[in-house]
Amino acid sequence: ADHTNTVFATGVDDEGNEVSDSASASVEMISPSIDIEKSTNGFDADATPGPEILEGNAVNWAYVVSNDGDVALENVSVTDDQGVTVTCPQDTLAVGESMICTASGTSVAGQYTNLGTADATHTDVDGDLAERTDNDPSHYFGATPSVAIEKSTNGSDADAAPGPEILAGAAVEWVYEVTNDGNVD
Repeated sequence: ADHTNTVFATGVDDEGNEVSDSASASVEMISPSIDIEKSTNGFDADATPGPEILEGNAVNWAYVVSNDGDVALENVSVTDDQGVTVTCPQDTLAVGESMICTASGTSVAGQYTNLGTADATHTDVDGDLAERTDNDPSHYFGATPSVAIEKSTNGSDADAAPGPEILAGAAVEWVYEVTNDGNVD
């Protein structure tokens, strides 16, 4: 938006005549701004736990970066605080323009959190540099489903041969203890 400031001055000269003058200065006010929205495997996972992804499976992050200001942005880049390499198709954004940057990895067990950060600059006509930043978190839960089973024969752990001796015709009781030893229900 343009802003104009005008100053008016009046006075009296040496001969007693009233004199006046005015001067105006205009300035264009700019608002550079950048926005980032990060998703994990297609989910906007700003809050924990995020989507459940099996440990060892692919994780795909998308970073939608938008210029929501009123001037073009240069030196646009996206980083991730967990060392994930982010690839963007360009490094400039026109007013109102968006692009999708991407990264991928392999899921790890348990709760995972990372923060995507978009940075950009704008240099005005006077050479003044404006730096802008925005960030957005994303989460997933690395699921490791697993069960353990322990079987006993007539109360004895019979994992190795020969096992307990049981008289022919005697009752045999097997007990199975199954435990969820993974990190998901």
